[in-house]
Amino acid sequence: MDSLSIIDLLVSLTSSFIGVDLKRIKKALNRDTANTSISEKIDAVCKNLDQSKEVIETTLAEIEKQKKEFEQLKQEAELSQKIANMNKEEIEALNQVLEATLDKQEKKAMPKTIGINIVFCIASAVLGAVLGFVLSKVWS
Repeated sequence: MDSLSIIDLLVSLTSSFIGVDLKRIKKALNRDTANTSISEKIDAVCKNLDQSKEVIETTLAEIEKQKKEFEQLKQEAELSQKIANMNKEEIEALNQVLEATLDKQEKKAMPKTIGINIVFCIASAVLGAVLGFVLSKVWS
């Protein structure tokens, strides 16, 4: 390979890496000066740089989006790993804590439930007696 082809290769790699078409800029600068003025060349270079800026901004936005998605997936993976690493003893301890909590709740609710049942039992006995008395008067 001669030095010219190596330079062309390096220019191509650099262009693709930074998103700027260096060959196009070089071509814009090397045009025949009779056909284009310096201001036109500068305008062409500015246009190419603006296009490159848009490509870079789009790429950076996509990278930031992927970074956020990666962080979320990383957190989910860490949580899954922690759950997977819980051994049998930890799971049993957790179950015991949950059962104790449920037992406390059940013990608190039992007196209330019994009281409500007694009230309804008395109310139904009174209502039955009243209805029986009223119906016996109506039918007789």
